[in-house]
Amino acid sequence: MEVQIVICGRGGQGVLFLTRLLDNVALSLGNNVISSETHGMAMRGGSVASYIKIGEFYSPLIRSEQGDILIVLSEPELPLYTHLLKKGSRQIYVNSPDSTEGAINAEKIAEALGSTIVTNLVLLGFACGHHEFPFEYETVRNILKKMSPPRALAINVKALTEGYNAVKR
Repeated sequence: MEVQIVICGRGGQGVLFLTRLLDNVALSLGNNVISSETHGMAMRGGSVASYIKIGEFYSPLIRSEQGDILIVLSEPELPLYTHLLKKGSRQIYVNSPDSTEGAINAEKIAEALGSTIVTNLVLLGFACGHHEFPFEYETVRNILKKMSPPRALAINVKALTEGYNAVKR
């Protein structure tokens, strides 16, 4: 498998947790993984982007028109990172108030679950519900269960499941 993924959002939205989670999913499947992040986390709300390369790569950063997947936790970040996607790539998953083919109001779903902290997992579940996404929902869920602290396990799994099920609605 060779996949290049960009995850972007604002500090405090869980970009780094999603990066660690997807790194572990890829590793569990026997893939080589390198990842990196650029962020303004010193200030909550600063722009954060992480880059995940799965396969035989030697540098963690993704150059313009090289990315396969873009996961956007904060819609205003979308125009800042679309240049990283390959021409014609349709694997863009966005947290947006306007639900469209590649967008879902993940924050609203997370709020209904009782915690906007899990918005990132709702969006990841939504991505898993698309057949072109490289990781299956069950695999992601199993790794999430291993990584989640006990106090957050139930809500984390519920958030992932709600996002996944939203694709079928």
